[in-house]
Amino acid sequence: MRVRFVSVFVATTMVVFCALCAPVLHATDGIRELRSTPQLQSSAGTDYVLRMTSFGGLAVTLIDVHSGSGDWIKADVSKLPPLPAAPPASSKESPVQWFYGDSVGWMPVPAGWRVQRAAIGADGNTIYTFTAPDGASAGWLSYTVIPACESCILQAAAGLLPGAGERLASTNQQPVINLGQTHPVMSWQSRPDDCSLLFRYRTGTLTVRAAVLGSVSMAMDDTKGDLSLADVYAALPDRQSALADYLVGHFQQAFPACRSPHGWPQA
Repeated sequence: MRVRFVSVFVATTMVVFCALCAPVLHATDGIRELRSTPQLQSSAGTDYVLRMTSFGGLAVTLIDVHSGSGDWIKADVSKLPPLPAAPPASSKESPVQWFYGDSVGWMPVPAGWRVQRAAIGADGNTIYTFTAPDGASAGWLSYTVIPACESCILQAAAGLLPGAGERLASTNQQPVINLGQTHPVMSWQSRPDDCSLLFRYRTGTLTVRAAVLGSVSMAMDDTKGDLSLADVYAALPDRQSALADYLVGHFQQAFPACRSPHGWPQA
């Protein structure tokens, strides 16, 4: 946590960010509403600034963000980690461009897509959203890391990771969000461990491929480490399924689930 103070500005920032991550329920039936076409937008030049530079022989874009603590979070080019390997799907049909942002690190994004939202809360909660040139209805991609706000983490993971819904209900005195009961219904899912969920679902004409990853188990009796959450949602046309798989796979490697007892380090 970069700044520890109480103010209306910080409190408002955290409420807005947690509201962004919070799941929606169908009345009280415990069904998790999955993400649909993103609507929230940030203002270029006010909320964030893009810096284009050359790194590792490629043109990359750095995202500077005006954070909830009131300061600008900027990447130091001299301290950037190496670029990840190029995706197998990188070709004339589905090339990627590289963005770098605090907490998330290197973010592969389909070429030609633009930033729609870039936000960092006072506690480091971070989200970057990208959309296709023709708008979010034609494709969207979001990267989120929540390193500190426990209620935000549990809201984002409720109904998706074991223990999150029960733990959230015990602290917020609200109905349990049932594990695996979602709207839309997932067309495919895989749980490699108690800290990971990989899944797919349809929204509009797009297939969403997603990964929700916890640093440690969210079971209520677990005391083995600090709780952090990272997720990626990639909504692309079916013809770009290989690229979507790469985007999710890259994120899994960057945020190894169940193996970060001290949370993930700042990217």
